[in-house]
Amino acid sequence: MSDITNANADEKSSGKAGGRTDGQWPVDSAIVAKLRETYTGALTDILDGLGYVKQSLSGNFLFPDPSMRMVGPVYPVECTPNPLAVSHGKSARGLFEMLSSVPGDHIAVVQMNGIDASIFGDLSITALQAQGAAGALIDGGARDLHSVHDMDFPVISRFVRPQGFIQRGDWVSWGKDPVHIEGVRIAPGDYLVADGSGVVIVPQEVAAKVADEASAVALKEEALRDAVRSGMSPLEAFDRYLVNGETREITTREAREVSDARRATRSGSQARSDGQTRTDGQTRTDGCCGGRKAAQQAERAARGQAPAVAQSAGGFTPSRSYQGRVGEGDLTRRAGVEQLEERGVDVIALREKLIDAAAAEFTTYYYYTVLRHFLAGNEDYKAIAEDARLEDRSHFELITPRIFELGGTIPFDIRDFADRAGCPDAYLPNTNNGRLSWGNDGDDATSPANATEILTVLLEAERCAVRSWWEICDMTFGKDPRTYELAMRILNEEIEHEAWFIELLSMERDGVARPSGHFKRGGVGDAPWSRNRPFDHS
Repeated sequence: MSDITNANADEKSSGKAGGRTDGQWPVDSAIVAKLRETYTGALTDILDGLGYVKQSLSGNFLFPDPSMRMVGPVYPVECTPNPLAVSHGKSARGLFEMLSSVPGDHIAVVQMNGIDASIFGDLSITALQAQGAAGALIDGGARDLHSVHDMDFPVISRFVRPQGFIQRGDWVSWGKDPVHIEGVRIAPGDYLVADGSGVVIVPQEVAAKVADEASAVALKEEALRDAVRSGMSPLEAFDRYLVNGETREITTREAREVSDARRATRSGSQARSDGQTRTDGQTRTDGCCGGRKAAQQAERAARGQAPAVAQSAGGFTPSRSYQGRVGEGDLTRRAGVEQLEERGVDVIALREKLIDAAAAEFTTYYYYTVLRHFLAGNEDYKAIAEDARLEDRSHFELITPRIFELGGTIPFDIRDFADRAGCPDAYLPNTNNGRLSWGNDGDDATSPANATEILTVLLEAERCAVRSWWEICDMTFGKDPRTYELAMRILNEEIEHEAWFIELLSMERDGVARPSGHFKRGGVGDAPWSRNRPFDHS
């Protein structure tokens, strides 16, 4: 933890007037000042226009008092469930080590990853307030609100519960790595603005542009309000002051004072161009491609080559590249993940679900190896179980790369991986959950399970898989075409597997024909859906 940012970061200069460095990113005090003068509704409108369409949190994160506000750079903190993993003293010490690391004027943003407890109470809030922190936002619980309310310290939590975090969780990181709340990425250097309407995250790479536009929008809206109050038609005021950008001498004293204050704040920082801003004085282009595309077009224009244009009904419109939050050369972020987050996908939850599903496929492949062998004497059953066994291995191999593409990994220890399986272990029946030793005494051994019992285990394993992959399809439909397509291919085969074992068990146990429509695979374990190749009809 020696490299974790502490409050002494306030003393480091960013090399730019009006700014300082806290954590990994420069923090510009002028940006903070401008964001304090705006409101969340205006910010989301501006961010929508820049292509950042998923930057606000839901109504689960609101102040109990709508008059409260909270503005500042974020300080991400992430926890993970780990019941009874550490002693009370060690866990409490870790909490106060984290609290001591929060820089002044920052907002502690805590992702508790489902821990059903409260991480902050009156002692924690007292520590944050003494550090000079600007507030706290918790995707989890807070407590002792009777004391916190008297402190006049802004806190937003998903829920309130007296049960504490100590001995129920462990630390992942603080001050270094992004966290995700409701699919919104919140990274060091980003800014948080909260008011009575909710919470908005302003990404660091567009923060200066958004702050400038927010100041301009505030002036335009003030002019529109004053004009409407003075008797002007709302439509005329909209066209004049919001569309055409006309200026207006505000007639009411209160409105004029607000406007003057905002102009004073605006004049205290260096003006920035619409497309290129950075708090350390260096040039940085918005998004990943827009600046490079503009430079290429300028270079061609200098050589006398006109850039490509797209014709529209109203004439010719210059082409533009798709832009996003991932900057050129940034290897810590992925455009594929960025797009999922913008469409409301909780990438962490999806990734964890895929790990659980992959573990279930891998362990099922192992258990089916045992089950298949004990179907001795039922060679037709063994052949079908073998298809299911090998296709489950194919499912594991198909989905695992997607886990890595989403920035995750499977556990390094196979025991941990097996424990993550999203379906129950498919033990051979009558073996005391796999603990029975068999065939080691040199005598003839009797199979511990008959065909009916084994087919029952196979059937229930497939039904769990169907439910699991169906849930993943629901999570990703219309939002994540790649994961959806992979999950759908696996689901197709799991549905087939269920039908196979219903047919076999129905005849074996009940003597009733319930055909599955099963045709022999082109080869054992051919996996026609999950192996990037259809049935071979050649």
